Amino acid sequence: MLSAHDAVALCQLLEQQNIRFWVMGGWGVDALLQRETRLHKDLDLLVALGDLPRLWKLLDEHGFILHYTWEENRWVEGETDRWPTAFVTADSQGRELDVHVLDIGPDGVIIQLYDPSWAFPDAITGQGSIAGAIVTCVSKETQLAMHTGYTLPEGQRQDLELLRAG
Repeated sequence: MLSAHDAVALCQLLEQQNIRFWVMGGWGVDALLQRETRLHKDLDLLVALGDLPRLWKLLDEHGFILHYTWEENRWVEGETDRWPTAFVTADSQGRELDVHVLDIGPDGVIIQLYDPSWAFPDAITGQGSIAGAIVTCVSKETQLAMHTGYTLPEGQRQDLELLRAG
């Protein structure tokens, strides 16, 4: 399980390295609600494509290794490296980051680098808090949109009910 303390520490680590990210998933719901509603297995993040090389360097420096690549992943080629755009990393403490990469088009449209891509207007306009720490997160509307089209586990169904009610 990933505690609120660990979620905040990971967010602060990314902020210190100027990596643009937005909390989503379970912690994203809790951030929008500004309270912890359940235990969380991982920290789900959207990360800006331009910051992907720095993210991988930071993850490596802090002992995170690639644990899983999602089937919707698209690989991004750098000058000397290749990075996934939908993946899970974990460290020796069992902290997991579930990362999905987005790009911001010249017209400001947010595009999640899925195969196929999805466009989310106003996706990254959310702000919330985890254990009192302010975090950037995806909007309520985006959280709801991202959790459609597939069978949700019970915890995620409850998250969405709380979000709709909040």
